Amino acid sequence: MKSYKTLFFIISLFVGLALLSILFPQDGIRFGGVLWEFPSIASVLGENPIEEDVEEEEADTLSPEELMEMRLAALHAAKDSSFLAEMQKNPARFYLPDDDITYLDPLYDALLNAQQHSVRIMFFGDSQIECDRITDVVREQLQSEFGGNGAGLVPAVQTISTTTAYVATWPELERRVGFGAERTQNQRVGPLSQVAIVNGSATFSLSAIGGKSFPHCSSFRKVSVLVAGTGSVGIVQGDSVCEMTCSRDTSFTGMREYTVTLSSHTSRAVVKATGQLEVFGIMLDGASGVSLDNIAMRGSSGTHFTSLDNSTFAPFFQSHQVALIFLAYGGNSMPYLKSGKSISNYKQQMKAQIACLKRISPKSRIIYIGPSDMATGDGESMYTYPHLPQVVDSLRDAALESGAAFWDMYRVMGGRGSMVKWVNARPQLAGEDYIHFTPKGAHRIAKILSETLNYYYRYYRFRHELDKEELPEDTLHNDSTQSHHTAVTDNR
Repeated sequence: MKSYKTLFFIISLFVGLALLSILFPQDGIRFGGVLWEFPSIASVLGENPIEEDVEEEEADTLSPEELMEMRLAALHAAKDSSFLAEMQKNPARFYLPDDDITYLDPLYDALLNAQQHSVRIMFFGDSQIECDRITDVVREQLQSEFGGNGAGLVPAVQTISTTTAYVATWPELERRVGFGAERTQNQRVGPLSQVAIVNGSATFSLSAIGGKSFPHCSSFRKVSVLVAGTGSVGIVQGDSVCEMTCSRDTSFTGMREYTVTLSSHTSRAVVKATGQLEVFGIMLDGASGVSLDNIAMRGSSGTHFTSLDNSTFAPFFQSHQVALIFLAYGGNSMPYLKSGKSISNYKQQMKAQIACLKRISPKSRIIYIGPSDMATGDGESMYTYPHLPQVVDSLRDAALESGAAFWDMYRVMGGRGSMVKWVNARPQLAGEDYIHFTPKGAHRIAKILSETLNYYYRYYRFRHELDKEELPEDTLHNDSTQSHHTAVTDNR
């Protein structure tokens, strides 16, 4: 065959494959019980899909228990090599905006001084963090390291029990929420995106129930109540009600924060509110140290922050030193994101939410946690949603482009097909809905997240010459950012 005919044949072959790639449905074609897919041009020309497939194939051979141990071992083993090199390949790493290794430094600066100036962290998410799952482990680790007590900000009307706090309210109060199917038109719902309406009087019985698993949540010393309207708030002591001190008053909105610091730690308290009041939440904190708020929103896609009434939302961030905001959304939107356009639209929506939070709390660092693996089925087998990896990558880009960090829970789990393995694991790590973790599964994920936070903290201490022995000398040589920092005094 002549050379020009060979060249023509090769070009024709590539053109044909390109046309097939364009015309083949992105969701694939299911035939004979098998899902047939064809790679897109973008996937071929973009990141190397073979490397990702190999990584996921290797993960496929490991049990969830082995995979979690591997992730943890990689984090700890990195102290014997270059931190930066390890963090370029570890699935449990934080993706940082502009690869700026100093991005979380303000958080660690604040934590080192938490005994003098209390530090607040807010963990927003969907039903994956209900019951204080994931958050409880992260909170305990931080409070153990930097001090602090209590479960933080809890709703005045608790509709879902948690592992760390219980709120009993009587009489039954009207509750309004700013997210999901029950979303109210009046978006005066406060930092929890929910508010309880008091007309007359109401009593709130507060209990810390952390137990042996979360000892720092087993007690609190400071109680604060966020309200607006006319009336009074007091704490019940014996047969009398002692009015609490109004510690913060945003005059233009009338939103007030009533606070009492008790003489000693306690596991129970009773608060009484009287008048015509909106109660936006109750804070159970230590006198100092770290407070971490679990703000779970069942059914939320995380796109509601831009529509909230800032008069009851922004003041909380302005009044408290919110050093870190977690955002864990995407799971509720996943089943409906079936095209490139819908994924792109969701990305833009999340960028708008991050921008909103940065305007409200410009000093806060933000870590976006991508959705877990999720599985759907055809009646014969369960498999990862076809577009889930693309959604995860899009949310990572949304975070990084917005100046926030990203944590890839999907790949920490093991990537494609991992949810099925977590459901089939014994003990079971995920529920039969192939979406939510069991308590054991949530604990596994939370442990990795806590270890990642701690590992970046160790590197922070090394760069600031607080713990030179923690990492080898060659790590210092690989850190091009050290010259931009001054030493921080360890006030713990």
